[in-house]
Amino acid sequence: MSAPGADDVPGHGGRPRTYRPWGALVVAVVGALSLLATIVVIAVALPPQARASFTVVQHATLGLVLLGALSVLFGIARTRVRADTAGLHVVNGYRRHDLDWAEAVRVSLGRGAPWAVVDTSAGETLQLMAIQRSDGDRAVAAVRELRAVIAAHTPPGPLDEEGRGGDSTGG
Repeated sequence: MSAPGADDVPGHGGRPRTYRPWGALVVAVVGALSLLATIVVIAVALPPQARASFTVVQHATLGLVLLGALSVLFGIARTRVRADTAGLHVVNGYRRHDLDWAEAVRVSLGRGAPWAVVDTSAGETLQLMAIQRSDGDRAVAAVRELRAVIAAHTPPGPLDEEGRGGDSTGG
């Protein structure tokens, strides 16, 4: 079996691969639907005189609080990591980070860490909130896949004293 080429995403026939947090996605969708359902039920259940007593400012305040809560839940739901031929594309809430393969050095999911991190060639770390420890085996498999993709896109390091090639993934 040959090693994956520079255009391959292992196990996926060269197609881009997107990772999303299963538990967080469920929480975000269920939370948003529950919040909207609660607001509708309360609005319908209030007697007409109570609904009429709300001022425009109170309606606006309720609307802003609802919009804020839904914005947070939407940010959680859109969290993802995408691996394609160009590199890693990380969306953590409303922030997007694009790393080409030369920048992505190593992916790890530390013991007790809530989510995976990628070490960059600039010496920084980037949180991969889409790969969460709470997702169990899915998270472990995602980290292994990303490690394989990074290894496939990493040129071999210099030869050691025994003539073996190394890599720059740090292990």
